[in-house]
Amino acid sequence: MTVRGNLPAQTTTFIGREAVLAETEALLGRARLVTLAGPGGMGKTRIAVETGRALAQAFQHGAWRVRLRDLKDPAALARAVATELRIVDNSPEPGLGRLVESLYDKHLLLVLDDCEHLLEAVRHLVHHLLRDCEGLTILATSREPLGVYGEQLLRVPPLSVDDAVLLFEERAEVAPDLADVTALCEAVDGLPLAIELLAAQPAGVVLSEVFRQPEPATLEQVLEWSARQCTDEERRLWARLSAFPADFDLAAAEAVADADVLKPLSALVHRSIVATATSPVTGETRYRLLDTVSQFGARLLTNADEPLRRHAVHYSEFVDEAARSWFSPGETRWMGRLWEEWPNIRAAVGHALRTPDLAAAGAAVTMNVQRARFTSFAGMLGQAWDLLTAAREVITEAPLRTSLLAHCAYMAQVRGDSAVAFPLMNEARALPRLPITDVHLVLAEATHLFFVEGSPDCVPLYAHVVELCREHSSPGDTYITELMHAMAACFLLDAEAADKTTTALARQAESNGVSWAHAWGLWHRGLYELLHGDPAQVHPLAVQALRIQLTLGDTWSTPFSLWLLACTCAELGANDRAARLLGALRSQERVSRISFSGMSPFRRVLDRADRTVRRSLGDDYQVITTLGADLRPEQVMAFALEPVPDSERRPVKPLLPGGLTRQEFTIAGLVADGYTSKQIAARLYISPRTADRHVVNIRVKLGLPTRVALAAWHRSATGER
Repeated sequence: MTVRGNLPAQTTTFIGREAVLAETEALLGRARLVTLAGPGGMGKTRIAVETGRALAQAFQHGAWRVRLRDLKDPAALARAVATELRIVDNSPEPGLGRLVESLYDKHLLLVLDDCEHLLEAVRHLVHHLLRDCEGLTILATSREPLGVYGEQLLRVPPLSVDDAVLLFEERAEVAPDLADVTALCEAVDGLPLAIELLAAQPAGVVLSEVFRQPEPATLEQVLEWSARQCTDEERRLWARLSAFPADFDLAAAEAVADADVLKPLSALVHRSIVATATSPVTGETRYRLLDTVSQFGARLLTNADEPLRRHAVHYSEFVDEAARSWFSPGETRWMGRLWEEWPNIRAAVGHALRTPDLAAAGAAVTMNVQRARFTSFAGMLGQAWDLLTAAREVITEAPLRTSLLAHCAYMAQVRGDSAVAFPLMNEARALPRLPITDVHLVLAEATHLFFVEGSPDCVPLYAHVVELCREHSSPGDTYITELMHAMAACFLLDAEAADKTTTALARQAESNGVSWAHAWGLWHRGLYELLHGDPAQVHPLAVQALRIQLTLGDTWSTPFSLWLLACTCAELGANDRAARLLGALRSQERVSRISFSGMSPFRRVLDRADRTVRRSLGDDYQVITTLGADLRPEQVMAFALEPVPDSERRPVKPLLPGGLTRQEFTIAGLVADGYTSKQIAARLYISPRTADRHVVNIRVKLGLPTRVALAAWHRSATGER
């Protein structure tokens, strides 16, 4: 079995602790909640990680660690856990519901690390998870017990003298005399972090200070000794690095320190004050301070606001660059970098919104993370919505507030949630705007016409937004509006106009090297064939699009491909498969918070597919859709990627006379029956102008001069008098 989880790779050896590890494992064998308690620097996190590694094979769904150090808002706890477990959380309402829904049938070890500053929220979370998720086991680290019923508490003891000496010798470049090392380890009472810090000092530098202590040295004293051994430059950097709530790269460190930091940073690494790891995304070194070390560093600051300000500005610029640059062959790298930096981004937004002269930059970040598609990709629209809500509470003046409101309205619309979008749009309409604000607001207006009213008037409006984006925005923003333009044309215009926009979109997607865009280009080609062409061509296009989306980890786009596959299977007569996909799609709608029933063009096609399948399967319909709804997400995707066997397809229908599409032949029949364009529009739920354009296009395709000639042609083609 492949073990899943996110336990970090360790870069240093793990010394001793055999008895503690054995006792922790034994407790987890008979209890579902074990808390490793003890003061800072005792090694609780390392013991928890090593325990998770040892037990990961025993849990079907692996061992997962959630670091809570950087989390300041107790209300965001459930979202933070969902994020670390890669659970899609697009709900605008924070809460435990989505977490419980995802974990209720999982057999999983959850490591909650650094709980002490969120005790009340953690107690509430743990109580509900253990009550509702029977296969879940929790290992927590905290300076205090959680106080939850059934908790097994293990107070982590200091290292034994022998293990402490071994740790010192392992970490020290030049070890002092064994007797001195033994005495030193006893003098710091076997505290692992203190030993590592002392081992990193030049031999003999602090030994005399330690030995002079009448009582065992505290970790605070060891940190003070370590700080005194640092140069002024190193101490200043140590203090400024306390602004980071999580790990960071060299560029971020230089931005916060406002200096070239490579030399002092290397010295802090050498002194074990800063830990390092290699980024799996960039291959470059990332740095971090342990919580206790960071707290001490914060007390060295003479101006606590300055590094936090620089931190906020740096990540504002980072996210702005991501929003401008992700639409490139480097899109996967950008998504990975945004994942790595998310705790820093979240903290930067929080500080910026609390600082009046940085509030506008913080608000821009809340929009830019979505413009970079990151929160959509990662299934974190819930967190994005929380940040946008916080920004709306702070930003009260137009035109920035106009953009925020329009941006939020658009997010709600593409989820199919018009009830949330309406009041946001109404407020935005009444506020002043700038050209860049028009991009957001007109996009929201066009999407309202498209998804709510199903009006073809949205198509020229989208075309206007495309021009605005080309002038005022980034290539990624431009492509998003082109994508919406092509989608609207495909649903609401005739075959010729739909083919033109879809072909242009697909051609661009193939040439720009962006896999996400290529997937949507394939999807649009499939949509065109479903609505205007040959449904038999749709399935391979949709499957190819879905494969790309799954490879990218794009959680937002996959339900759209599932929708396309379900509707296509219904058209092909593969009704059993279509029913399973329809059931699975309803589950995916609930998980992703995308409501196709709230988007009228999608709803109409989906309803037609559902009616077709329901008529075909009769009483079996409910049973088969329920089977589809019960599939786990990975099972749904595996099933969706399967080819449709020929035995499941209905016989291929002969081509319609004149090479007309089904819709065109229907319109020709209505003309033969004497319907006017207005009557045709009412019958087919399209505008009279669109109906008239269809009639003209059909006459051009058949080479007929008038509606009378078209009526005569249809009667002849169908054998009617």
